[in-house]
Formats: sequence, C-alpha cells, structure tokens
Amino acid sequence: MKQLTQTLLLASVLATGVGSAFAQSASPSNLDDGRVSREGFGATLAVVNDLQHLQRLYDLNGRESEMRDVYHDVLLKTQVPAIRQYVYEALARNLLRPANVDQAITTIRTSLDEDLSTLTKHPSAP
Repeated sequence: MKQLTQTLLLASVLATGVGSAFAQSASPSNLDDGRVSREGFGATLAVVNDLQHLQRLYDLNGRESEMRDVYHDVLLKTQVPAIRQYVYEALARNLLRPANVDQAITTIRTSLDEDLSTLTKHPSAP
C-alpha cells in the first residue's frame, strides 16, 4: 500500500510539473483565444506517458541504464520545452541510480541553461 501511495504521489507531481511547464512554454502561436491548444497538450502528455511506461518496463527487467539512450534520443527529436524539462529530470533521476551524481548534476545544469535561455528570449510581462 505504501508503494502504491508513493507511486500515485510521484505520478501526481510529474503530471503537475509537465502541465505547468507546458503552460509556461505556450507561445502566442499555441494560443487560441487565450487557451492552450488541447491537441498540443494531449500530445505532450502522450509522450510523457510513453516515456513513463518505457522506464517502468526497463526498470522491471533490470535494464534501466538503456533508458538513457531513449531520453537522449527524445532530446534530439524535440524542442518542446515541457517534454525537454520532463526528460532532463527523468534522465537525472536515471543517472542517480548508479550513484553517478556528477553526471546527474551536469544534466540538470544543461536543463537550467536551456530554461534560462528561454526566459531571456521570452521575458515575462512585469
């Protein structure tokens, strides 16, 4: 029961994080009368869902390190900020498993640099 509670809590946190990252990344071209496109949001959640399922399958088979290649492939294929944010965080968690803290720190710093660059390009209104 404790594991189920932790899993549900983690899923809730991830869904909230992806939703807020997506909302923050919405550009004027993605807006329709002030609302974020449902298709874009649904596609983003679908990608995150697929990644979560893949991670679980790799974990169950003791092949979690192979998921790193999947995450790097996703980073090469997309520039969607919400997906990239999720992948950077998942990649950092994956790298921490074998206690490779330095590589996890490098991954999060790369994500931070991208986020700061995006903020510089699109500053929020005062």
